[in-house]
Amino acid sequence: MSSDTAPIASIPARVTVEQLAAALRLDLTEVQAVLEARAEISSPDDVLGPDLAMAVARALGVPLNIEARDMALEVLYQLETGGEAGDLHDLKGRVGFLVNGVIGHKEELDHEIESASEHWSVARMPILDRSILRIGLFELRHSKETPTAVVVSEAVRLAQTYSTERSGSFVNGVLASLARTAQG
Repeated sequence: MSSDTAPIASIPARVTVEQLAAALRLDLTEVQAVLEARAEISSPDDVLGPDLAMAVARALGVPLNIEARDMALEVLYQLETGGEAGDLHDLKGRVGFLVNGVIGHKEELDHEIESASEHWSVARMPILDRSILRIGLFELRHSKETPTAVVVSEAVRLAQTYSTERSGSFVNGVLASLARTAQG
């Protein structure tokens, strides 16, 4: 498959081997063969991080894009847990815009989130949920070209993908309330 004419596949930051094969529009065995040649995990349900997924895609000659919101969430989570997040000045494009925007506006974002979340202080929220809410609210306030419905939908997707079973509805409720106050 020529990378000049192939559409760019887009995936979240963490995918299973099977999900990667589907996103790349390749047979599962092709993806598994690349992983096995690299002495990496290769069962269909094994989860791959963004670096390994990109390496597999490159080896197969398929252009791949990791979703910016997923990458921003990963960086923000690493910062919150004291993990290594790399040099924030190296973050480019949409990921850099989101991460640096959330960091730069964290206090005001937290204040708004807390005012919209009944009986929940930001400090009591799970790290992933508060990071997702910060990203979503930052986009609502500072990324006018992205429709509100898309911002809320993507935040819910992040919560359903990376957080608890109840997180999707919690994130939806808080962001929908914040979106209404911005429009009203």
